[in-house]
Amino acid sequence: MKFFRQMGKAFHSRVGAFVFYALAASAALFLHSAQWAYGWIAELYPLHERFVPTLFCVIGAAAAAGLGFFIAAAKLPGSRAARAAHSVVCVFSGVLFVYTTVLLFGLDKGFDPPSLRAGLLFLAPNLPFLGLALGLPFAFVLYPAIKQPARAALAILISLAVIIPVTSTNFIPKKKSFAISANPLVLDVGNGYYSIIFATNHKSTAELTYRSKTEEVTLKDAAFGRMNVSRIHHFMAPREQFNGSKYQFSAREVLSSVNANTEFGSTLQSDEFQFQGAYADSLNILIASDWHDQPENLLAAAANFPPPDLFLMLGDFASNYNSEDEFIRNTIAAGADATKSSVPVIYARGNHELYGEMTDQIYPNLGLEHFYYQVRRGKYLFTVCDGAEDWEDQRGSANEYETGSVNSEAGPYRDEQLAWLDTLAAPEAGTFHFSLIHIPNFDEGHADRQARFFGALNRLNADMQFSGHEHALHLDRPGEGEYQPPFPLMIDGGPEDGGYSGAYVCSMAQVSADGAVHLTAYNSLNKKLLDETLQIQ
Repeated sequence: MKFFRQMGKAFHSRVGAFVFYALAASAALFLHSAQWAYGWIAELYPLHERFVPTLFCVIGAAAAAGLGFFIAAAKLPGSRAARAAHSVVCVFSGVLFVYTTVLLFGLDKGFDPPSLRAGLLFLAPNLPFLGLALGLPFAFVLYPAIKQPARAALAILISLAVIIPVTSTNFIPKKKSFAISANPLVLDVGNGYYSIIFATNHKSTAELTYRSKTEEVTLKDAAFGRMNVSRIHHFMAPREQFNGSKYQFSAREVLSSVNANTEFGSTLQSDEFQFQGAYADSLNILIASDWHDQPENLLAAAANFPPPDLFLMLGDFASNYNSEDEFIRNTIAAGADATKSSVPVIYARGNHELYGEMTDQIYPNLGLEHFYYQVRRGKYLFTVCDGAEDWEDQRGSANEYETGSVNSEAGPYRDEQLAWLDTLAAPEAGTFHFSLIHIPNFDEGHADRQARFFGALNRLNADMQFSGHEHALHLDRPGEGEYQPPFPLMIDGGPEDGGYSGAYVCSMAQVSADGAVHLTAYNSLNKKLLDETLQIQ
């Protein structure tokens, strides 16, 4: 009994109160540092996107209460109610600390060194805030003669130091001035045109001006004689004319639009971009997929490569698309930042592009007519297919993830693509032909469609295929590996742990005029994971 009394006394002492205050303060900083996880958190809990802000409030309240008990620790042993309340706060602080630690360091998947390193990388910039929160309370210990009013004021300041830095960017709504949300993403859509897409943070009208060697052209985002009012704007420009041009865009904020009456706000003008895009015999091709709400990891991995001439975006850029913000950040802005808006992108849809309320807006916002198409760039030919899973074969449906959707078993959308492949003619000799698809074997549930898919591409003399989906980097030679393709098949990396966390992997194919393909891959922690050369012709 004496042992338990001593333990209880220690639990409710100033040291005990400080320990649990420190756990709550750490939980606040851990949650703030785990921003990469917010996307999938929103899918798990009933509050959805409000779960994280609400959790910040709970953690902030626990930290403030813990600080109060630290100040009043000398009085705790004499009050049964105070001890009970302190016990509740301690339990909450401990649970919150454990939960945020698991979240930040990916411990739900076990002890994983890449996830631990990634967590430390995200936490490091916030450590000064943690040091401040843990250091200031010692003023009460070092200066015990501080009078009660000063104690109260100092306690409030410390509480604010803990709560405000981590809640202001996550909970408190702020009026944002009119600004660019995403610089231009330039898609080669395969019909002799580029689709140029950018986004603003408020609804606006927009124009794009580009200067080629012979003329200046201004395009308006308009339809049927009326300017489009949107956050996402796209323009179609002829490839031959746009290659080598300098371009910039302007946007005019729309505050309200009722019938013919429109109230405009601010106007912004972008920087000027220099677009490359000219066809060449040798290419540096950046390849990436499956960054799942973590575009910053894509950029960290891509920084290991020389500047690309072309970027292949191979799907699953977010875990779901329930808002314009998710689409803008994870698709448009990510692609624009990876290319600095200066080289073309070829887009292949992933299965996660079919999850959420925005699914029917993706291809019109990108200016695509289909998710399967061919792009010819000089001596390079890219055949893009859409490997949606069995229950996800309706373009433009907001319910494609539900197994009860129309066409969930027959797969007519895949049969439509196979029929299209059968209409294509094999390219002429000397063409480098690459197949692009998110899901490597086209249809995971039907061996006959897989065989027809690989057979059609083999007839079309495909030299190599680039895919994603598996969250695992590997290179299969012809006839080898799980899929036994008739040509080399490279699965681009994605999250290194095989799930949705850990270091992120992307790759580059450097293709030379003699048909040699030098393949390299790096993760977001700057570690080289692949360095091989293939001869494809």
